[in-house]
Amino acid sequence: MVMSKAASADAYLAELPADRRKELRAVRDALKSKLATSFVEQMGYGMIMYCLPLSRYPQTYNKQPLMFVALGAQKNFNAL
Repeated sequence: MVMSKAASADAYLAELPADRRKELRAVRDALKSKLATSFVEQMGYGMIMYCLPLSRYPQTYNKQPLMFVALGAQKNFNAL
């Protein structure tokens, strides 16, 4: 998949074929159930990412939220 321009995780998943959407939704649900509530789900780098927002941890070297994990669909595989 080309880098997504989706504005939300739900929009990102809606772009995917049904089989890929099912797989990524299962991983997304598992991540959301296990990650601490301080992590925020947002879109970044064309993927669904979970990060510490700048409001919680503002002193990052690149002035971007501190990414912990990302979930994305590539051409031939899903990536975590």
